[in-house]
Amino acid sequence: MPKTKSQSSGNKSLPANQQKGKKVCTCCHEEKNMTDFYFSSSPMYSLDERIPVCKECCKTSVLAEDGRIDFDKFKDLLRNIDKPLYFDLLFSSEESVKKENSYLSDEEVSLHGMEILQKYFTLVAMRQDKSKSYSDAEKEGFIHQNSNRTKKEKDKILNRYSHLINQYSQNKVSSHKAQSVIQQTEKQIIWSEQDKQNKQYAIEVVGYDPFEEYPEEGRKFLFNQLSPYLEDDSNADDAYKLSQILQIIKNNYQIDICDKKMSQLDPLKDAESIKTLSDIKNKLVQSNDKIAKENEISVKNRSNKDAGKSTLTYLMRDLREKDFDKAEADYYDQLRGVGSQWATNMSIKAIKENGIFDENDKKEIYEMQLDMIAALNKEVDELKEKIRVLTLENDRLKAGVG
Repeated sequence: MPKTKSQSSGNKSLPANQQKGKKVCTCCHEEKNMTDFYFSSSPMYSLDERIPVCKECCKTSVLAEDGRIDFDKFKDLLRNIDKPLYFDLLFSSEESVKKENSYLSDEEVSLHGMEILQKYFTLVAMRQDKSKSYSDAEKEGFIHQNSNRTKKEKDKILNRYSHLINQYSQNKVSSHKAQSVIQQTEKQIIWSEQDKQNKQYAIEVVGYDPFEEYPEEGRKFLFNQLSPYLEDDSNADDAYKLSQILQIIKNNYQIDICDKKMSQLDPLKDAESIKTLSDIKNKLVQSNDKIAKENEISVKNRSNKDAGKSTLTYLMRDLREKDFDKAEADYYDQLRGVGSQWATNMSIKAIKENGIFDENDKKEIYEMQLDMIAALNKEVDELKEKIRVLTLENDRLKAGVG
């Protein structure tokens, strides 16, 4: 609870991440800063909008001795502090830890319960779930109803947590709702060889999958839209221009969705819905026109169909499609290149200058950086040891040959 009444009334008018003062944890009984307690919009904690148990105790109280998460205790904790339980966010948290510690097996990742919990509480504090309660998540079947996850991800979530979803659901309706979200019927999306080549080529040029969170049908549309732009070296080599092209293509995808929705509506019965969709489409079109004009991206009325075919990008793509292996560029060398380093540095600089982080965000980012540094140092040490062993083996073989 707050130390004094005056502090409480002062904090009331401030956003939770700007609150000052102290608060005593009801678990460890230690006096800590207000920011060491999770924010809550629950009426139960409306006095200072903070739960009475500190962040550290929240996380340690649900961990087993080996560092794994005790899911029954985790469920009870979230219910008691009135925070939502979403297994798709738990999945994202585990995958994030796995990505940061790529040298660990799935079994070893599960031992990093503290890091997983830290990421989970960060995710549920985002705008989408910030005001949600445990009962809100329970009504949704403990999985977000609206999700752009791929079918592969949905299947992985169901396979990993279905037993917990069924166990924690108080009725069959919420359990069925959760499974229906994961196993919703999706029409079979067939990728032609050309579609696959466009996808692979785009990922190689961009350096990552820019449409990872989109459904399979949307990904096919997006990659095929992106491919022609990448034939021009000036687009592929300009990081900012490429980001604007990606935005245009994502807008095109939303326009396509609007067109499909409108085609299914009755002009007489659904006039209001059609008007809304039409307004959305017009704004997206205007946005695309503005982006294209400002960045010289527009290719309307372009008559020279051979333009770009003499560029290195097009030639490499052509050789790649002909299975000419030597046309492949060394990806490691690309990452070390001056252009790639410049793009990375500019991206980091933009985040630092334009990102808005509160005290909690900065603390969590700092903690995540320390964890990543420790993980990378460990990986470097292991690789150094492998090099040492291989060097000795190489010397031994040379001595044997001599």
